[in-house]
This record gives sequence, structure tokens and C-alpha cells, in this order.
Amino acid sequence: MVYIKNVSKAKNFSEIRAPNNLCFMEDGIQNSSFQEPADIKLSPAGLSFLASAAKWANFLAIVCFIFIGISAITMVSLIFGASALSLGADEYVTAGALSTFGVLYLLFLAFFCLPIYFLYNFGSKAKKAIENRDTIQLELCLDALKKHYKFIGIMVIITIAFNFMGLVIGVVLGVSDALAGV
Repeated sequence: MVYIKNVSKAKNFSEIRAPNNLCFMEDGIQNSSFQEPADIKLSPAGLSFLASAAKWANFLAIVCFIFIGISAITMVSLIFGASALSLGADEYVTAGALSTFGVLYLLFLAFFCLPIYFLYNFGSKAKKAIENRDTIQLELCLDALKKHYKFIGIMVIITIAFNFMGLVIGVVLGVSDALAGV
């Protein structure tokens, strides 16, 4: 098999062959695992779909930010309320647990802000890309969407792993308890 670096020197199409990870450029062969398309254009329907997705993304992100704020205020009041309870009698031993829960929930809320921020970035950058017909903004909005789904995907994998570990631990403890009771 003959590889011709300059495509214009090929006598016929069968002489132009390259490994799968190479793509032809105008001046030769460039090593790449991704072949860039010559041009991608969105139809008016595609732009309409993107605009609709951007509006919904912004709406969902804003609603999530509002609920994160309300939840944060609730958790701060829980922390201070639990601290006030702990100053009272000894019967409120669980006040420390409530404060710990409040702090952990605040950390969870702070962690949850990141994918919502990516979702908001997608919506706002998509809106700018459509209004200005800006390819760079379109790429940035798609990058934000990629980050959002990558974050959510990693969280799903972690959640599945924790659930599986909990299942295994539960089975092991159940079997060991059953064997100890015999």
C-alpha cells in the first residue's frame, strides 16, 4: 500500500490511503484522532432548537440557584438553632448531630453549584452565539454543556459505586450476623 503525502500528486483515488488515525489536510497528512469537518451549519430549525434549549437551561439553572439559596438559608438556621438547643438541657444531645448534618448539607449545596453553573453558562453562551452568529460562543456553550454532563456522569458513577459498596457491605454483615447467630 502506498501513502501519498501530497494528494494532488495521486493518479487515482486508490493511491490515497492512510491509517485510520490520519486525516488528509491540504498540504499533506496530519496525525489526528479527530477529523474536522469542512463546515458545520445549523439550519433555522437547529437554531430554534438551540435557542429553546438555552432558555430552558437558563430557567432550570436560575430555579436551582434559588432553591440552593433557600436551602442554604434553611441549613444555616438549622445550625444556629441546633447550637441554641445544645445550650439548654442534656436531653438535646442530638443538637450536635443536627449541626453536623447542616454543615454537611451546606458542603453538598456548594458542591452542587458547579454543575448548575455549567448549565447556566451553556444557556447564556448559546443565547449569545445565536444572537451574534458567533462560532466561538457556540463552541464555549457546547464546552459548558460537556462539562455539565461530564460532572453529572461522574456523580452518577460515584453514586452507583457507593450503592454497590453498601449492598456488598450489607450482604457481608447479614451473612456474618446469620453465621454468628448459629
